[in-house]
Amino acid sequence: MVHRLLTKYGLIAHIACICLFPVSVFGQSRVAGLTPLFWLALMVVEWMFLLPSVKRGETLVDARRRMLHALLWDPFLYAGVGLVALMMIQYLNSGLELVYLPDADIWQLSDPTVTWAPFAVESNAVFTHLAWFTACCVVGVALRAAAGRGAKRVLLQLLACASGAISLCMVTLASCGSAPYASWTNGTGAPAAGTFFGFWMLLGIGLFVNKAEREQRMSIPLFILAGIGNLLGVLFFASPLMTIVFPVIGVLLLFYGMVYLAPLTPKGMQLKLFVIHVLCLGVIAASLVYLFPQNPVAEKMKSALPVAEHWTALAARHEVRSDAALSIWQQHPWTGVGSDGFYHYVALAVTQDQWSLIEQDRAFVFNDSLQFLCEFGVFGAGLVLAAIIALLVPLCYRSRVLWQNKMSRETSGHAAFLLRLSPIVVTGCVAAVLCCLESFIASPFRAPAVMLSWVCVLAALPAFLPQSGT
Repeated sequence: MVHRLLTKYGLIAHIACICLFPVSVFGQSRVAGLTPLFWLALMVVEWMFLLPSVKRGETLVDARRRMLHALLWDPFLYAGVGLVALMMIQYLNSGLELVYLPDADIWQLSDPTVTWAPFAVESNAVFTHLAWFTACCVVGVALRAAAGRGAKRVLLQLLACASGAISLCMVTLASCGSAPYASWTNGTGAPAAGTFFGFWMLLGIGLFVNKAEREQRMSIPLFILAGIGNLLGVLFFASPLMTIVFPVIGVLLLFYGMVYLAPLTPKGMQLKLFVIHVLCLGVIAASLVYLFPQNPVAEKMKSALPVAEHWTALAARHEVRSDAALSIWQQHPWTGVGSDGFYHYVALAVTQDQWSLIEQDRAFVFNDSLQFLCEFGVFGAGLVLAAIIALLVPLCYRSRVLWQNKMSRETSGHAAFLLRLSPIVVTGCVAAVLCCLESFIASPFRAPAVMLSWVCVLAALPAFLPQSGT
């Protein structure tokens, strides 16, 4: 019995710990304290080889053989290994210093030991990113090669519920004025925390619908409570824009869920679910507006009410940072300036007048694509793009299989393709796309918790689609 539980859920429990560990570093402009992620990732590798998920009718030896075959043919593994190797070279070729050139009357960073090889300014920053990216690579590979469908569903459920519980704790601490959570409520202290909770709020809707579809009513209240917790996390910690976007998208997905469940549930059950959702949203809105009129959410939104001024300031900040990132990249186009290199080089790439727009949160470009290009160059950005494509290919292929299956025979009830997809897939894709869109105006993927969640979900979603037309 114990051996069966370990083979089915041991790996998943460990991956959940990895995805939740970076929550502790929210609010830090330069991510630190992530060294344990590296060792946790190595332990996942051990889980993979010792106790992979065993399918029905398989022996443990057969499961290991199947897992090894999947690893050898997994392009995500090779892209991840390439990116990790690039960072290791950066680590070995790091240690730049700020020097003054009296003849030119300027300050500049010294050349690396090997001028033609990838480099970085600080070795500690590289190791932090190495631990973080290694964890992402290992989590994605483990889910794709060594975890079964049931285990993946349990993982997503566990992360959605755990994020809701963490959010409730953070919101309570912020409401009590505890540092640093109270300072995050202005929408600028830790906006990635709001994105993290919003991501799992949207996916949690799909998990909730899946539970209702399978008539597992005992766990439905738990998912409702987790959804409320994640919603509060969005309202308290997200940026002003995402404070509006996430709840709006969430309401739309709730309506999608009601439409999805309509042919599967009695009308009485549909009415109960609708009333529960309306009451929950109403209680939250009434609490924030009437019971706590001076709540942090209201104060945050008031600060953004001069919309023209707010967006003008944001546009100016983004323009300066984007121009600086492109300027830095053009000097080192192939390998970039190393992990966290923008933090050091941006001071040399802007004028004195522009510095006021950079000084706060100078580690971020607020455009993840540009930041990855600036710090990892064409080679590194290409490897990141290859890893993303490797994650998306199985999802697109299996969606195409489902579409062809729908078109090849007459269907009733769920005639619409969207309603034939698993709600977990629909909400997971919406959450992933929303994070990508946000990454063009903010830096959600500079938060390890967000990136790990994103990789985890995209690696797990193909399991909820048919593998073949049969």
